[in-house]
Amino acid sequence: MVMAESSKLVRWKIPDWLITFFWLLMVAAVWSAAVRLLEIPDYILPSPENVVGWISSRPGYFLDATVSTLQVIAVGFSAGVAAAVPMGLALAKMPWLERSLYPFVVFLQTMPLIAITPALVIWFGYGLVPSSILVGFSVFFPVLVNAFAGIRSIPAPLYFVARTMGANFLQTFRYIDWPMTLPHLMSAFRICLALATTTAVVSEFIAANEGLGFAALRGVRNRDPVQVIAVVLIAAVVGVLLNGLSLLLEQRIMRKYRG
Repeated sequence: MVMAESSKLVRWKIPDWLITFFWLLMVAAVWSAAVRLLEIPDYILPSPENVVGWISSRPGYFLDATVSTLQVIAVGFSAGVAAAVPMGLALAKMPWLERSLYPFVVFLQTMPLIAITPALVIWFGYGLVPSSILVGFSVFFPVLVNAFAGIRSIPAPLYFVARTMGANFLQTFRYIDWPMTLPHLMSAFRICLALATTTAVVSEFIAANEGLGFAALRGVRNRDPVQVIAVVLIAAVVGVLLNGLSLLLEQRIMRKYRG
């Protein structure tokens, strides 16, 4: 009886979200204490209490800005993934296509996104389209590389066995290519969600007239560090929530294929 109770105690584990919340509280406490003890003025570093109070006094403003940024992330991320996955699979399956197109893909990746932003604004105006294109560019290359690596990591004997058993192209893709590439893609999606969040906020500095990035820009123009830090905190929370959602989806999807 005693051993059974002790084994239950050993198996009990503190949830990860609770540990993260604890560390966030510690950071906020240290931040608040440093501002008070060092007597740092608000125009240099506002206290967390002032930042949270500023956000709570304007919930509608920040909600609209967050929704706008989430739209940019959703559209850009979806477009980047939709273009990168099939191209990555095609490059891995067709060596001649890899030799001809891969250098061009690398060239696009090395091109600084901030440099093409003014051109996108001229072509498409301010708003969702240019920011989404920039997010799509930031997502495209990591997803393509992981899709390519996933296919290339599949052992050749598996294809030999599939051909021996009479599997056609679609069956080979369904039972070999896709399940073995999916872990690589899920890892890329988690990384790219963070990239997409950062790119969306930064792109809104230049290519948008709404969203969290534009709200931060307004704070800079008004010389209001409270607004700037408020935007940074909200963007960080959005990134953490998106990462948690992607991790949850990854666990469920991989459980389906592994189970």
